[in-house]
Amino acid sequence: MNKQVVFRVDASVEMGLGHLTRCLTLADALAADGARSCFLMRSHAAGLAHLVESHGHAVRLLSDPLVRPAGADNGGGPYAHWLPTNWLEDADQTRSALDEIGAAEWLIVDHYALDARWEQVCRRDGMRILAIDDLADRAHDCEILLDQNLVSQMETRYRDRVSVACVQLLGPGYALLRPEFAAQRRLLAQRDGSIDRILICFGGSDPTNETAKALEAIARLAHPSLAVDAVIGLSNPHADSVARLCDGLSGTELHRGADNIAELMRRADLSIGAGGVMSWERCCLGLPTVAIGIAENQADVLTALAAAGAIVHVGAAASVTEAAIAQVLHSLSRNPGQVRSMGETALALVDGDGAQRVRRAIFSRLFNGKRA
Repeated sequence: MNKQVVFRVDASVEMGLGHLTRCLTLADALAADGARSCFLMRSHAAGLAHLVESHGHAVRLLSDPLVRPAGADNGGGPYAHWLPTNWLEDADQTRSALDEIGAAEWLIVDHYALDARWEQVCRRDGMRILAIDDLADRAHDCEILLDQNLVSQMETRYRDRVSVACVQLLGPGYALLRPEFAAQRRLLAQRDGSIDRILICFGGSDPTNETAKALEAIARLAHPSLAVDAVIGLSNPHADSVARLCDGLSGTELHRGADNIAELMRRADLSIGAGGVMSWERCCLGLPTVAIGIAENQADVLTALAAAGAIVHVGAAASVTEAAIAQVLHSLSRNPGQVRSMGETALALVDGDGAQRVRRAIFSRLFNGKRA
């Protein structure tokens, strides 16, 4: 029997690519079970349609209004501006797309601007809903709630946000990582805590140019034998200035739109980067990290990872200076035992099999009926 799954997700410079990336990872895993996936995205993300299609999945674009409706943010929460329209219009467009697509077993939604109201409007007979969330700041009407993060009081944070019948998949054991991370994990050599190669990566867009800040911090160390891999996305608005910094820093290589990030993580001794999906990618490969929060919603996870001893959390980007990063790097270079311990702690948190765990939950016998 053909299994149809519909994803509702967006991406942009402000949102980053993390939501789309993890949905693609899940869609790829579901394809191994014979599922066909269709991605519903706002038309402002049309430039990424080829990425979805290159994975063998279909794309339908929801048309954006020419002018953002007055009052579109009313009652939409702090991320309502991530939609060019209001949540109800988005739900109506999604329902129309679902009618055109035909019968679907699952609707998977990964969007901070959408909540239980949207899910209730989109609901239809015979279709179940999986909501992917990181924030626990709004209610959901779904059969499965997935939150792959490590935060305090994880087991109770959705207690009043979902029904008692909802299956909650919580914690980094469910991290949606591409298969290459598990593959590179198998090739991983034990690190001794010395720092000879640093990986800098702040995701696909890096609008505040934290990459440059990290490069300038490394330049302050004046270690000519240090190797550096700086990774930026193709949408990075500061590509030219970052390239100039890399040219002026001995042993530094710039990677634009790298498709071997898992390999680069395996080769590195230390990473400088943000939170989000990359936190779990680095953990899977036991990569010690100096982390800088580039969004408010990353703070709780980075705090928890720091408390666990897997990272050094320098703080939020707006308050972090090149000097502060350089000071942390200098301290870690003199404490290989701490660096080694960070990597071991990180490695124990994520094994790279999260997407398969979610796949098994979606197509388990638990969901043979119309509702869980």
